[in-house]
Amino acid sequence: MRPISTIMLVLLLFPWYSPADELKRITILQTADIHSRTGSASEPGIRQLAGALDSERQKAGGAGKCLLIDCGDLLQGSLAASSTKGGLGLAFMNELGYDAWIPGNHDFDFGTARFLEFLKGCRPSMLAANLYADGKRPALPWKIFEKDGMRIAVIGMTSPGLDRWHWGRISYGMTASPISGPLDAIIPEVTESRCDMIILAVHQGPFQSEKADLNLGRIAEKYPQIDLVLGAHTHQPVPGENAGFASWYVQPDPYCASFSLIKAEVDVKRHRTVKIESKLVGVAQGGSASFKFSSSLENLLSKANVDSRKAIVSVDKEIPADELNRMTADAYFSKLPDAACALLIPQERIINTGKFTEEDLYWTFPYEDTLCSIELSAEELKTVEDEAARLKDATKLQIVENRKSQLPAVKMKVALSSYLLAGAGGRMRTLADFARDPGRHTEDGGISIRDVFRKYIAGKFQVSR
Repeated sequence: MRPISTIMLVLLLFPWYSPADELKRITILQTADIHSRTGSASEPGIRQLAGALDSERQKAGGAGKCLLIDCGDLLQGSLAASSTKGGLGLAFMNELGYDAWIPGNHDFDFGTARFLEFLKGCRPSMLAANLYADGKRPALPWKIFEKDGMRIAVIGMTSPGLDRWHWGRISYGMTASPISGPLDAIIPEVTESRCDMIILAVHQGPFQSEKADLNLGRIAEKYPQIDLVLGAHTHQPVPGENAGFASWYVQPDPYCASFSLIKAEVDVKRHRTVKIESKLVGVAQGGSASFKFSSSLENLLSKANVDSRKAIVSVDKEIPADELNRMTADAYFSKLPDAACALLIPQERIINTGKFTEEDLYWTFPYEDTLCSIELSAEELKTVEDEAARLKDATKLQIVENRKSQLPAVKMKVALSSYLLAGAGGRMRTLADFARDPGRHTEDGGISIRDVFRKYIAGKFQVSR
């Protein structure tokens, strides 16, 4: 907590006295970037998080006096999540009784069709005012939650520009607009609803960009009616700080490490928030297991645990990072033999001697990327490489030539991941622009890179028994 900043917020929001009998208290619990982590000997997972959240909710007086919100990137991020295509995270959220869910960019990793399935099975209210499927909103833009006589308005926003992360046939039709446009229309509606508190829950970090529509501080300045901003995506823990002129910003740690505990007082007669206090509550690895999962959820966890230990091959020597990157490129070429080269984000991971398991494969390729191709000239490929070299976040590119192919004089087929083809989260804009050109013959084979490498390594080493 930051008590000095909290007092400043109270003075801004509470310029006059309200009698005690007009004030009501609401507890807000926020999670974000859980990534369906199941925990380990040194890290908490959804089991520990569930116990901690439920304990805090009971302290607040139960679900009737508590608002539980997740701000996205819940469905993808572990082998258990991938093997259930996001089903583990959805089951967790349903069983905990979340009030609202704001999807993040990784919650779309299993494709548009799968995401729309989540909508049908999602018990919390999915809120995403800037999300569109074939031009129509598939989720509610905002909702009033009534808790113990209080009316709390929650506006949801997913990550703007989903096409910066996703490319290919499985993601067609799903787009996310900038934040300000929908807010221009929504804020008057929310204000007229005579709610007691306005919350903007968004899968976006606090000061992610200087651009006005990506910087939550500037958005809070533009819409001072917002009392509380709940953030995510950047994995930056923020116990609480001022945002804009009269808003308060909070963001928990990722991977189940903490959740946000926010306590607010509202004046139900004047329909205004008068006080907000917040802190991040750490989740211990050996935390409470008082919350009991259903047998179906326990079965999902048990099966994922068994699957994770399945050996794919037996590796007779350590594979260093440079060789692993070469093998990754060769795996690409095994599916795209006419590709002249592969474009990779090189990794520093090594493969140890012994059994190479499904768990090892997952952490070698921890995303749901598919194998794609695009036609580029040598000069254009150099332009993409130079753009990556100028990045400030240490993202690198590696070009690996196909030893069985010759580099053509004009255009060449380049093998790469769907993530790179989409522009690597906005980093490789030139490459993303090339991908939009029909003349580049860009293709998505629809095969996951994880599956491509599994088959390749199984052919290279002895299959483990």
